[in-house]
Formats: sequence, C-alpha cells, structure tokens
Amino acid sequence: MHADSTHDPHAATDTAAAETAYFSLRGMHTRACESFLETLATDIDGVRDAAASYSAETVRVTYDSERVDTDAIADGLSRWGYRASLPSPDATDEDRSALAFDRIRTAFAIIVVAPVYMLYLVFFYPLYLGLYPDAYLDAHAIVVGLYGPIVLFTTITVFGVGFPIFRSAYISLRERRLTLNVLVALSALAAYAYSVLSLAFFDKAYLSFDIAMTIIVVATIANYVRAADEQRTVVDLAERLDGSQSRATRLTDGGTETLPVNDCEAGDTLLIKPGEHVPLDGRVINGRGAVNEALVTGEARPQRKIPGDDVVGGSVAIDGALEVQVGDGATSLLDQLRALVWDLQATRTNVARLTSRIAIRYVPLVSVLTVVTFAGWLFAGAMLDTALLTGLSVLVVACPVALTLAGPLALGRGLTTAADRGVAVLDRTLLERITDVDIVAFDKTGTLTTGELCVTDITALGDREELLARAAAVESRSSHPIAAAIGELATPTEDVSEFEHHRYGVSATVEGSRTAVGNPALFSEFDWEIPETVRLRVAEIHATGELPAVVGWDGAATGIVALADAPRENWKEVVEHLAADGRRVVCITGDDPQVAARFEESAIEEVFADVTPESKEEIIRDLGEEGRVAMVGDGTNDAPALAAADIGVAMLAGSDFTATAADALLTSDDLDSFVNCLTIACETHRRFVENLVLALAVPTIGTMLAVAGVVTPVVASALLVVSTLFVVINSRRSLA
Repeated sequence: MHADSTHDPHAATDTAAAETAYFSLRGMHTRACESFLETLATDIDGVRDAAASYSAETVRVTYDSERVDTDAIADGLSRWGYRASLPSPDATDEDRSALAFDRIRTAFAIIVVAPVYMLYLVFFYPLYLGLYPDAYLDAHAIVVGLYGPIVLFTTITVFGVGFPIFRSAYISLRERRLTLNVLVALSALAAYAYSVLSLAFFDKAYLSFDIAMTIIVVATIANYVRAADEQRTVVDLAERLDGSQSRATRLTDGGTETLPVNDCEAGDTLLIKPGEHVPLDGRVINGRGAVNEALVTGEARPQRKIPGDDVVGGSVAIDGALEVQVGDGATSLLDQLRALVWDLQATRTNVARLTSRIAIRYVPLVSVLTVVTFAGWLFAGAMLDTALLTGLSVLVVACPVALTLAGPLALGRGLTTAADRGVAVLDRTLLERITDVDIVAFDKTGTLTTGELCVTDITALGDREELLARAAAVESRSSHPIAAAIGELATPTEDVSEFEHHRYGVSATVEGSRTAVGNPALFSEFDWEIPETVRLRVAEIHATGELPAVVGWDGAATGIVALADAPRENWKEVVEHLAADGRRVVCITGDDPQVAARFEESAIEEVFADVTPESKEEIIRDLGEEGRVAMVGDGTNDAPALAAADIGVAMLAGSDFTATAADALLTSDDLDSFVNCLTIACETHRRFVENLVLALAVPTIGTMLAVAGVVTPVVASALLVVSTLFVVINSRRSLA
C-alpha cells in the first residue's frame, strides 16, 4: 500500500496517475499562509490542486505521479522558512515532535531575553522609577559597554525567534489580508526601531528593546500554547480511534480471522457484512449487494455490486455479504485517519471567522489611532522623542496577542473536556452547532439498549443442533447483533454461499439448502410454511418484549430463537432531560412494533418501528424539514443516516469506521456523554465570550490612558502580559 497517497473523492481524478498526499507543514502562523502555500504548491509542475490548513498545519496536494513525486513537492513547499515533509507512520509521534520544536524555540527565546531583562532590572527600571538621575547611564562605562550586547540579544530575539511572525505578517500583506499578526509584528518592529533611534539620536535612558522582546516572547509563548492545545486534541483523538476502528475480517483456509486493517495486504480477501464499511479499496470476488458510496464519492444512490466490480474504501455495504480482494495501493487506515484529522482541523469554526472579522477592523483602527496620537502630541508641542514614545505606548498596549488566543484556547478546552467526558469530537464546529438541535433521533439497538443480545430460549421442531448450526452459518455473514448472539451457541458450517440481506432478515444457501433467519414476515415473503406452534411461540416472545428470530430451511420454519436486549440503565433520564430542554425526541428501530413498544411509555414522542436500514436515512431527511436533527446511533447500518443528519453522533462500540459518517463518537458507552456534550458546548461558548472580553477590555482601557500619555511603553508591555495571562488562566479553568 502507498504510504504517500490517499483516496480523496474531492480531488481531481481524471486519470489513474492522480494521487493525493498530505504534507506536514511547519511554520504556519496565520490563515494568510494558506493561500500563499497553495500558490507555492500549484506552481510546481505536475501538481493539479492544493488545499492548505493553518489549523492542521497540513497541505493536501493532488498531483500527477507520472510527472512529479512527493520529494519534489516537499522541496517546493520548503521555502520562506516553511518545512514540508510527509507525515510519519505514527501520527501521534509526529504531532509530538512538531510540538517539541515549538517548545525548543520558546525556551530559546526565554533564555536569550533573560540577560537583557536582568540588565533592565538593575539599571533601566530604577531610572524609570526615579531612583537614579537621568545622567546615571552615561556616567557609567560598564553600562555604556553593555549597549552592544543588548542590541545583539534583542536583534536575535526579534528577527530570529520572531521570524515566523514577521514572515506571516509579510505574507498577510502580500495576500492583501489583515491579520492580528500584522499588528503584533508592527508593534515589535516599532519598539525595536524606536530603541535604535533613541540609542543613536535621543535620550538613551528610554530604550525600549525590552518592549520589543516582550512582544515577541509573549507572542511566541502564546503560539506555543495554542499549538499545544490543538495538538493535544488531535493526539487524543488519534489515540482513541487507534485500535478501536482498525479491524477487518479476513477469510482464511480455516474460516475467518480479525486483524488490524494496516496488516492487510494486497490480494487478501476480506469479508464485508451488511452495515459495515469497506475497509480498503478492492474488487468483489464473491457475493452480491448494494453499497452506499455517498460518504466517499458523494453519490447518494446505492450502487449494486457483483463479482468483478470495484469497491471504494470507506463505502458502506447496505445488503448482501461481499468478499472483497484488497487491491494494490489500497487506502489504509492511516490514510483515513490522516484525512479524518484533516477534516477535524481544516474545518473553520465560527469563532475563527469572528476573530478574522475583528482583525479586519482592529488592525487599521489601532494603526490609525497610533498615527493620530503621534501627530496630536507633535501638534501640541511635544518633542519628537516624546511623541514617538506616546505613539509606541498606544501600539504596544493594543497589541492583540491575547485576542489571538481567545477563540482557540476556549475551543481547545471544550474539545479536551468533551474527550475527558466520553465524547471524541470529529468536527470542530460541533460544539457551535449542537446547541441549536431541535430533534434528537435515537437508534434503538446498541444506543437506547446495550446492543448485546443474548439468547434466552430456543424452540426447535426438529434437531436443535442443526437449527443452531444453520442459523449460525447464515448469521456469520451478517453484522447485526443477532449474529453475535447466535454465533456464541454454535460453530457455523463452512458451506455457506449466496448470502442475501432482506428487509425482514437474512438468508443463504447452507449445505445445499436455502436457509433463512429473521422476522416471521420474511417467511411470509418467501411463501414458506409457518407451523401454528411457531406462530404461537412468536406471540409469546413478543408479549415479553423480547425479539423472536425464526429459523427455517427447505421452505418451512423449523424453530425460533428468542433474544433479549437490555435497555441502558440511564436511557429514560437522558431522554427526559432532552425533552425538558424543549427538544423533540424520537426512536428509530428495525424491530417489530411490539418489541419497540416499551419505549413509547417515556418522553420519546414517536417511535419509528420496523424500519429498514435504507429507510433510516429517509426518515432523518424528513425530520430535517421540521428542524435541525441530531442522530445518535451505534453505527450498525446507521452510517448513511448519521451522514444525513445535521449532527451525527455514534457509539464507539459501533461498526468499524463509523467515524467517517459521524461528527462525534461517544467513547464511554454511556448516553450521559451526549448530554455532557450539550452542556460543554454551552460552556465553551460562554468561555469564549469571557476570553473575548478579557482580551479587549485591558487594551481598550490601556489605549485610552496611553493616548493621554499616562501609560508608558513599559506599563503597556506589562498590560500586554497581564491581558494574555488573563485569557490563558481563564481558558484553563475547568468547564462546569
């Protein structure tokens, strides 16, 4: 399998040579970098399309593999201080190593500025406080001799450590986009320039090298904190999904075996049961059935597959068990996880959009105010250095470092809190959208219930062992929880073929005889005989709220397997909580109305029973006409419905690769996690508003005082640090 390519349905794929690769890109600091890097990529001969994500620090490139390779693309992107590389096989380690580089740069900045701050503490700050006379510095040769080292260390800090910030500002202006980094770079550059001018022409007592360093160091630390929060979210997601969504069923000479998807090789034959995702690209060699490719190709109509047809990794088997031979260059789980992480981080949130809108107004406002303040003081008769100092104070106190953190840290706290409380968020916009949900649709089996069916009784009109063996043989090709329950009681025969998935059950040819397992309606559909004994026993099982699975072959029902599925302990409390908040709650199930009747005596407004997997999606779309819908399912046959809902939430214990259809996973196997997600979403929004107030309040008050000449650059830099600390500390507080 190609480690450097993935299947991407949105990329150009007009020839077989088109491939897609994800490149880790270090050095991105604003969204202006996105369009700049996309231009760099598309200028490379052989590259067809490129999409960059500032949040994910990733560039997705679609290229012609016959004209250019990934090494050449990485070299073409590694310019202007950016560093491009193919992701390592271990995405978690890669994220940590990238974060380690940012940590080293931050530590270096702190080490370099320490000596300069010490000199300011000993010599300059006492002068500012009036403890030394103005001529003190010029009178001491030791201080005069330290001007050189101060300039040197400051230059290294501002233009070395701060290079990514200045580059980002330059690219933002080049792309004609105003970002907050433009103002950060302008503030640091102004402080540095004023200090150099003061050293050459004005009073040496008021050098602002420390101010320039403070801006760069605080901005660097802030960027590190933001990156650490975002990487922590991605690493946590990768660790939660790794091993839980990575299994495939491989056919062997002795039967089947379950193994990690990444261990599958070209030529392996995989068994895909109804409701499961096709784990890898391949070709059908046995079996017939419909496959839903909407999640991969956007094609809404299920496609019928027969032997010889190709299937796409990530598509969903609707009916019929398929035996798929893995193809060369098949998409691996690592590729899918990388694409999932891309989707998670590349999605731009409303918070990010709001920050961008603020930047468009904030940057020119502060710039104009600085110029007006400088001109106003000159007009009022102030000396040039005094006017420059006052203007610098305005620029520094308004430096928006805290504002760059307000949104990302609030969202990061919400995502990590959600993960700690059993919700792995796969779409960053989820916490913004879920509070607007009007209708919550629960799948029954595996969601409102545990999904772990157990056999409570067996009624056989003939040989009990043969009944169980045949039932197990048919169900071995099914992914329904019934299959696991029956499979525990008997070893299925290997002579199974022509498996089919029907509305009311499943059937296959077992040892030459057509055998069916399912609802009595399946036998009526086949026009098979149903003895009166079987009908009476079915009625008795229904009366107890259990599920009857009728088994038969050779045109007649020959027995019944009774199964029970226990409701989750807290399902009523969760449903009542949602209903109390004014949300409409419905239940969707493929079970008989009699089996589903127990859920009607609750806050659930409506129960859709006897629903086929294909109809779930249709019901969700119909509900969507009445309001915003959240679908909560266990993943078995739910993928299309989860994708059709405004918000799809899946139980992690559901079928493999459910993550591709869901916006979030409930990892704790507890419905309380869904309620927690709603609470966390509200708290995250409140935290962002608090951060925004803190990030703007201090600069606003400080700017007014700076315009009046009350705030000096030293005080302005202190206020900058204080406002940043306020935002960081507030973001670190636990969410209720």
